[in-house]
Amino acid sequence: MYIHRELEKSIRPFLKRKEVLAIIGSRQVGKTTFLEYLASQLKKEGKSVKFITFEKRGDLELFDNIEDFKDLHRKYQVVIIDEFQYAKQGGQKLKYLFDTTKTKYIISGSSSLDIKFQTGKYMVGRMLKFMLWPFSFREYLSYVNKELYELLFSRVPDVFYIKKVFGQEINSRLEKLFEEYLIYGGYPAAVLAKSQTEKEKILESILDNYLLKDIRSLLQLATENELVKLIKLLATQIGNLINYKELSNSSGFNYKELLSHLEILKQTYIVDLIRPYFTNKRTEITKNPKVYFIDTGFKNLVLSDFRKLDQRKDLGTLVENYVFMALKRKGNGFQNINFWRTKSKAEVDFVIQKENKIIPIEVKYSSKPIIGKSLYSFIERFAPPRVFIFTKGYAEETKIKNCKIKFIPAYYL
Repeated sequence: MYIHRELEKSIRPFLKRKEVLAIIGSRQVGKTTFLEYLASQLKKEGKSVKFITFEKRGDLELFDNIEDFKDLHRKYQVVIIDEFQYAKQGGQKLKYLFDTTKTKYIISGSSSLDIKFQTGKYMVGRMLKFMLWPFSFREYLSYVNKELYELLFSRVPDVFYIKKVFGQEINSRLEKLFEEYLIYGGYPAAVLAKSQTEKEKILESILDNYLLKDIRSLLQLATENELVKLIKLLATQIGNLINYKELSNSSGFNYKELLSHLEILKQTYIVDLIRPYFTNKRTEITKNPKVYFIDTGFKNLVLSDFRKLDQRKDLGTLVENYVFMALKRKGNGFQNINFWRTKSKAEVDFVIQKENKIIPIEVKYSSKPIIGKSLYSFIERFAPPRVFIFTKGYAEETKIKNCKIKFIPAYYL
């Protein structure tokens, strides 16, 4: 069963352009399935399409002789290459194909490190990159309850444009499914699995057999024990400032090793780091980042904690992690997701920059309106035009001075 992806809408306008399209993302997020669907749609439109994968030795070896590869495939209007990161001198050869044929190339890759090294320096101005993440909550909802998904989409086409809020019963149904989504995350195989045991086993398999395998290969590690320890440490620190000295002491990595391993975890889409927003170095945090996981199911896996959310203390941080990823999925509309924190510990969860304006975002997963002192302080200092606070079912608007405060249920995202 194919579950429609939000990326379909984003990529559609670029299918008619000449640039190479690169679909990047973690292993097992559904890149192959997405490309196969894309190929079928292009064929329905009358395009001649060739789908190949560099996981097949024959296809990969053919690419070694670029003239043979070009002549064999030049009759196609679109050539889709899955797992492009396996290609040797891939970027240089792709540039040659782009410059000497009229064929539209679409490629995929599992690690942004591979794609950057293989293609980046050769494909400047010739390639557009698109991220495919694990299922968003809306994609998840479209599978588990299509009726609710359609209702949510009709009422809230975009979380920043709400036509009409829901009553208590619909909110309760959305909330129940949302909290289930937070436990097991959005990796397609885990979503499609029927039992809790199966979901947990699949997440464990993806981590062990795909992501850690990729990292072992990239770093030429004999063992990933220290890396797994680092991942577990990070899983306990979602939304917190990274203390490099503490992480170094606990993980066994020296400072330089710690930085390189954090970068690898970021480039292989296990975690992400966000930097502080600041205008005054004397009073505001300027260096230490905060950490989030790309998928909350993985965060729960590494801590072996799949309890229901009403039995645990980290519900707030899981929702905060979710909001971060939801904002990240919005892409170029939100340049630079940051956070704000003063040295006296006033903090705003996220600060986004959109259309040359700063917009603070808070996560208060409560059914009551909560505006903390830190947010008042931020509004006083920066006078933003609006603020978004993500809640547990509470939807309302109010004002502080000239700043519009909008409370939005987190599962509307």
